Amino acid sequence: MSYMKKKFLLCIFLVYFIPLTGINAQIPQGQLNSMIVKDETLIIPGIGASSTVIDMSEQEVLLIKGNPFKKTQQVTHDFLKDVLKIQSEASLPFHYLYTYRNPLTIIGFYNGRVSFVVVWDSYGVLIDGVRVSKGVMAIVFNYGNEGMKVLKDENGSIYMYPSKGIAFIDEKSDDTVDGVIIFKSCSN
Repeated sequence: MSYMKKKFLLCIFLVYFIPLTGINAQIPQGQLNSMIVKDETLIIPGIGASSTVIDMSEQEVLLIKGNPFKKTQQVTHDFLKDVLKIQSEASLPFHYLYTYRNPLTIIGFYNGRVSFVVVWDSYGVLIDGVRVSKGVMAIVFNYGNEGMKVLKDENGSIYMYPSKGIAFIDEKSDDTVDGVIIFKSCSN
């Protein structure tokens, strides 16, 4: 077989089979955590966003992000039910919240550790290379419908992928991503 033919077959193999493996499976967990901390625009489902990793301690968050703009009082609530006023089987419990600006980020703490991260903006990039600013349909095209739950109310929709650990907030149901929620996936 000629050199060019081998090269062509290798290219075909790479184009068709590498995307099937999933990028997260190729990168060790520690390296993914490091990537999140270093790049505030990177969003990795089930792992973190906005330089914050799920399950980080409060002290680690303060070291990386500094003091929050606002901290809520210590209470026990559910972010979906009590803050967003969405009825859902899913639950994002927290004892207190930290709020940061630029981008507006809300970090939920449960037992002193990060339970979830909410980024209220559409400037981020998913680890798969999809820009959040492309809209809900681009994200659904990327992740598919399998396992997706759509939570709706009169003000908008939340497209949630519990097994991936990510949800997209569309406040006016106009295909615009107004916020991204990262949480521990059901499979973790």
